[in-house]
Amino acid sequence: MTTMTTLSDLFNSEFKNLYALEKECVEIFEAVQQEIKDQDLLQIAVELANDSEKQFNLLQEALRNKEINPSNTTDSVAQEMIENLKEISSLKIPQEVKDEGILGSFNRLNYYRIACYENTYELAKKLGYDDLKDLFYYEV
Repeated sequence: MTTMTTLSDLFNSEFKNLYALEKECVEIFEAVQQEIKDQDLLQIAVELANDSEKQFNLLQEALRNKEINPSNTTDSVAQEMIENLKEISSLKIPQEVKDEGILGSFNRLNYYRIACYENTYELAKKLGYDDLKDLFYYEV
């Protein structure tokens, strides 16, 4: 783990973490779609996948512009939620129960995403990164 001694170090870490989170979200939101039968939930999964992909691309470009290398950053909190989502979607349980379990997992993961954006936004403000604030301002 990189030593964090400045707000800039913390910002870079949060930025890379957010990038990894969106990458992981795109993959899982797309992967579980085949397990969903409820059409409203399927639409949510499609919208979440599209939103994560859009954000991932924007984050990737911003990291390049700031010359920050995300390397192989992973988000351990998100990975735990994603593993739970994979488990629920693979269970041989009644579809209604599976769909509700998937929805609950989507909610947890999406609210975690929002919290990560809020944290990174606040750091960008403190550091005067006005060119990045809009990227991290995430409307619910």
